[in-house]
Amino acid sequence: MTMALDFAAPWMLALLPLAALPLLPRRSDTLVFSSVAWLPVDRVGRWAGLLARCSGVLAMAGIVVGLAGPGRSQLQVVRTGSGAQILILMDRSASMDEPMASAGVESPGGGDTKNKVARASLTSFVNQRPNDRLAFMMFGTSPVLAMPFTYNHRVIEAAIAATAIGRGMPDTQLDRGMLAAIAQFDGRLSSGRRAIVLVSDGGARLDEAVRRRIQEGLQRNQIALYFIYLRSSVYSPDLNAAVPVGGSSAEAELHRYFLTLKTPYRLFQAGDAKAMMAAVAEINRQQNARTSFVEHLPRQDLSPYCFATALFFSAVLMVLRFFQVRSWA
Repeated sequence: MTMALDFAAPWMLALLPLAALPLLPRRSDTLVFSSVAWLPVDRVGRWAGLLARCSGVLAMAGIVVGLAGPGRSQLQVVRTGSGAQILILMDRSASMDEPMASAGVESPGGGDTKNKVARASLTSFVNQRPNDRLAFMMFGTSPVLAMPFTYNHRVIEAAIAATAIGRGMPDTQLDRGMLAAIAQFDGRLSSGRRAIVLVSDGGARLDEAVRRRIQEGLQRNQIALYFIYLRSSVYSPDLNAAVPVGGSSAEAELHRYFLTLKTPYRLFQAGDAKAMMAAVAEINRQQNARTSFVEHLPRQDLSPYCFATALFFSAVLMVLRFFQVRSWA
């Protein structure tokens, strides 16, 4: 780990010589006695006096150094793990609130919703990636960045759990979601593999300009794409099937476009919770290559330790002051 000590207000260190004031003799500490030679040797008092002076010096020095704002910046730590940067892009349209095996109409006892199945699987996926930097984004009418890239996986899990609150958006603008997800990688240092995990129950017909922007963004940032397609019912199209004569669905067109990408792409079709968990497990396996990478940490403020030191020695001064003899009367 790289440790570079610096100060937020280094000019405060000019006050540091004031910490030597307790070493100066003070007439207020002397006691009048008729003959000093008659006084017994007070070794405990001498040591107590020395301790008091040293405590005063350290208390004042701790306050001055704490006001200067010491800390360590540009911290770097080498981590060993998969080191992947993975953005989870989850569909939050109204159709995700439908049961997993329905034909688009909710029915009593229809089973878990697609949103609930996706939440459970994605939470399990996050728990299996302790060394990865993850981000979570939703899309519907417009993309919503719920949590940018972070190593704090608890907030990622909380963001995923929050998708259970409220109702889904009325539309699915997948193109805007993909472009917003790719933009999260722009200008970010790569610490290993990069991937976008797209979870949706629908597709989109993209125009040529959007297709070009998505392909250029994925290629520029070297991002692998995983598409987990949640099949609502037996009427949902099989994206691996041959193209029908009468045309194809938006989901199938989207899949065929993804196959033309110059970056890695993998499709998973999930018709139930078990298939969803299997897809997540396969993504976890593919993104599990071991590597060493450098993590840049935020500045570490050390001023609380200085103030704690000053407080401790101030307490020592107060205790010694309590036992000090102030007069012979």
